[in-house]
Amino acid sequence: MRGKIVIGIAMLSCITNGNLCAQLVDEKTPAEVQPFVNSATGNQWTLNFSDEFEGSVLDASKWNVLESAKSRAPRPDLGINDWWWKSDNVSQANGDLVLRVDKHDYNTMHCGSVNSNNLYETQYGYFEVRMKIADASKGTHTAFWFQGDNMSQVDGTANDGAEIDVFESAWLDDYTKSVVHIDGYGADHQANTIKYSTPDIHDGNYHIWGFHWTESFMDIYYDGAFKVRYANDKWVVRSPEFIWLSNGASFGIAGDYFTNKAVGNLTHAYVDYVRVWKSQSYNTQTELECENLNWTSEATAKVVSHNVASAGKHLKFEAQNPGDEIIFEIPIEQDGHHQVSLQALTWSSFGQYACAIETSAGNWHQMNQTIDLYKAATSLVEQTFDQIELKAGTYKLKFSCVGKNSSSAAYVGSFDKLSIRSTSNVATALDTPGASSVKVYPNPCVGQLQLSGLSRPAEVQVYNVTGALVNKQTAQHQINLSGLNKGYYFLKINNEVFKVRKQ
Repeated sequence: MRGKIVIGIAMLSCITNGNLCAQLVDEKTPAEVQPFVNSATGNQWTLNFSDEFEGSVLDASKWNVLESAKSRAPRPDLGINDWWWKSDNVSQANGDLVLRVDKHDYNTMHCGSVNSNNLYETQYGYFEVRMKIADASKGTHTAFWFQGDNMSQVDGTANDGAEIDVFESAWLDDYTKSVVHIDGYGADHQANTIKYSTPDIHDGNYHIWGFHWTESFMDIYYDGAFKVRYANDKWVVRSPEFIWLSNGASFGIAGDYFTNKAVGNLTHAYVDYVRVWKSQSYNTQTELECENLNWTSEATAKVVSHNVASAGKHLKFEAQNPGDEIIFEIPIEQDGHHQVSLQALTWSSFGQYACAIETSAGNWHQMNQTIDLYKAATSLVEQTFDQIELKAGTYKLKFSCVGKNSSSAAYVGSFDKLSIRSTSNVATALDTPGASSVKVYPNPCVGQLQLSGLSRPAEVQVYNVTGALVNKQTAQHQINLSGLNKGYYFLKINNEVFKVRKQ
């Protein structure tokens, strides 16, 4: 028997007092800090990610420093033929992330850019950045934006990802624009652009941008004031994205703003902090590259490059017999209901695998589904396993070989990417979030909705999003929505209104 193999990565989390103590929350972030907004969002927020940029070295577990492989789009109106993201233009000093802009030669600009791709990709929450933009009159623009790994998939919606530009400082007046780009950047590309006012954006001081992202709307705030809402289903992103902070050549002005400057440093952008909160009432999806997780096995496993795999790599588990197993450690960030999906590669020598999760020491909850990895050619396959209720913490997820397809030559397993769909599974009253004793769950639901907190039967009125009454029942413990179409509904119970989604 081969010796046990253990590989670790810093991005996994620790447990403190029963809660998830993620290394992605900066210890320098003030305790109990909340989003900077002029009016409450109605959420109870818990910090999920932060960076205060203290010290002299950028945290490589949170940020990639970008280095352009080729020039980005020229800006002929400014006399900029080529511009590049350069790692030398990114630094950390005096409590700031510093993004420098240089004039490299008479028609070339060098800029700084960082993102959290494959390090921190998440879905929904409140995202906040405090920053001082670079001087836009030097022919540059500063941006706070998001990118989805699958935004190039064409389906006419943002469901599979988008480029979300919270702001780009490409103009010289006190305004900016937000943009949602979908369906890639080719012939199918679509964009939704909204202009909004940003008083004093060019005054050389720090300003705060907030992005409140839910599965039904995306809101943008500037210095605490609400500015923009995207609420049309077509433009609301419903898949994980990563954060991007950058400088670039401006596209909003024309003239000699760049050409009349001397070669050398032009300007800097300064980012004071980045903070991300999750709502205690939530419905999120987290994606984890299997090759980056802690894992153990008594059979050989190795990271293999493959262009079909997510991030170009997958973990190949060289199982020899049924019963061989590989165990991953996965972070569960909040109490609630969680559902794991495995994305894997297929091949002619691959086997079939079952999934189980260790709910407490030595106690494994076996899922009902298995995944068959056999196919004559390489392709991607995905299996979603049972939903399970778990407390926040780090859990062991086990995949056991249960055999092979009759056509397969062996029992090998592929482990590419894990997706964890997490939900609080409770709808709270819209008027007084968290204050009502009545609870409605699971949310989303397939058909049956459970009720708690009612001392006697009550009339439950169900309205669709247009306000039409579509169902009415008298119930105390359970109602049935199986006859309704998929979508969002509002339940009125004892003069309280609850928003639910039927799958």
